Amino acid sequence: MSWDLQPFRSTHLGGMAEVWNETFAGGPNFIAVTKDDFLARVVHQPSFDPADLLVAVEGGRVVGFVHFGFRSNLWHHLRDRRLDPTEGQVYALAAAGCDGRAEEQLLDTAISCLSQAGARRVLLGPSWVFGAQPFYNGIAGAYEIPGLSVSRTTLLEIAEARGFTEVARYGTPELDLSDADHLASLAEQRTALMEKARAWGLRERAASLDSAFFGDRCAVLLARGFENVAMAAFGPWQEYQRERGRRMFGITSVQVTESWRGRGLGKLVMMLTIEAARKAGAEALHLHVWESNKAAWRLYHQSLGFRPTFTWATLAKDLG
Repeated sequence: MSWDLQPFRSTHLGGMAEVWNETFAGGPNFIAVTKDDFLARVVHQPSFDPADLLVAVEGGRVVGFVHFGFRSNLWHHLRDRRLDPTEGQVYALAAAGCDGRAEEQLLDTAISCLSQAGARRVLLGPSWVFGAQPFYNGIAGAYEIPGLSVSRTTLLEIAEARGFTEVARYGTPELDLSDADHLASLAEQRTALMEKARAWGLRERAASLDSAFFGDRCAVLLARGFENVAMAAFGPWQEYQRERGRRMFGITSVQVTESWRGRGLGKLVMMLTIEAARKAGAEALHLHVWESNKAAWRLYHQSLGFRPTFTWATLAKDLG
């Protein structure tokens, strides 16, 4: 059976939300959404092109959708939207109650469209990792593209049958901020590290971030004069809070200037960010890290006490 694939129209939004909720809501790290979530997270993003979102319709009812395009430069997306014309990305693929047949048609169509547009490789993976950041943030788990969590074996099997192979793995650990003893231990370590940082001429400061991708985003920085040498950004995951009733915040953009690495500043700026997020009302934190980044993996899980939760895969298919 072949479904009618239509270019996206605003009238599809309600049906898309229903498909999403039937497919994902209640699964690992996925939450229920409304059509307003799709408006805010997808349609209203400056880089959204309705030609890149196809909706599968049967008898006037939305039964699935696929969203795809070229991989873009993550942080310059709004300023100059640098695209990689050789590497396509499937941002999202969802279908409900179709025994995998709709997923097959949607994925095949996305691959075909990207190939015809010149892509030599197609990626399926977490949007945070591979440049789809403007889309689906806050409604797809830990910025996970629907379809690649361990619970979605159907799409994985379909992708693997078409030659997709795993190229990376990504973790989303969480930290419970109700553990007073653990927080006290971190505070003690932070005091010692901060004394060293001050001896190097560093000072802590806070900043608000005007981000098109995240709302209510703040940053903690370590600076020497006008030079920012370390930072981490944080802010609430609004949809998670609405759905689960728990104030979960996300930590993003953890960075240390290369010449300042190896002094414990990554750990320090993370400790300062944990404290700042807690004061802002966070009950728990989550973040994102490559499994292959062993130093960061050890920092979050061993030094800071984040607990492993979900692991996401990135798949790729070479088109020749």
